[in-house]
Amino acid sequence: MPKKINPNYGNNVLLEKNTPLTKKEKNIFAYFGENVKIRPPFRILNPHCIKIGDRTSIREGAFIHAYVDLTPLFDEIDGKYKKDAKKENYIFDPEILIGKKVQIGRFVLITCTKSIKIEDYVLFSERIFVGDNNHTFTHPHIPIMLQPNKKGRPVIIRKGTWIGIGAAILPGTSLGHNCVVGANSVVEGKFPSYAVIGPERAKMLYKRHTTNMTEVN
Repeated sequence: MPKKINPNYGNNVLLEKNTPLTKKEKNIFAYFGENVKIRPPFRILNPHCIKIGDRTSIREGAFIHAYVDLTPLFDEIDGKYKKDAKKENYIFDPEILIGKKVQIGRFVLITCTKSIKIEDYVLFSERIFVGDNNHTFTHPHIPIMLQPNKKGRPVIIRKGTWIGIGAAILPGTSLGHNCVVGANSVVEGKFPSYAVIGPERAKMLYKRHTTNMTEVN
């Protein structure tokens, strides 16, 4: 286990930088392939749980979070509600696998408590979300940000798939080979290879005014 870099963030390793990764920082990753490029700024939580294949490129603004220890959130809970929470629910064993020659656009957000696998030659546009988990919100009095994240449901994006701008890939999703996911899609479930997936197109809801109104200059 690598030495903790940010002692104020629980039992985690946090790389949050506006400059490129150093050789020492690259060695913290479970695997950091040849000619991998991660453009700053970025925020990478627990790189020792992350493998990145050769010649993969990740553009600016990436947030890649492999949650290991969220017990500092448990410690913040009001004492009268602590009995309703379990500290072990704030501990995870995540794995993020990113294949070779993957292209990831700006402002990606990846959050993992169990397993996210992105195979070779996958193409992400910008502002993509991929998560195998989400917040819990079962307790009526504990702030949601202090409640534990859910135990993840594995996500897999298979070789050659293209994810359009603004898409969200939700827990438990499996995308086959060479799928196409349209812009702003919210994707959940299992999809076969070569599937083309998209949201409904925008439509007019109503007109604000009638068309025979006199134009005001």
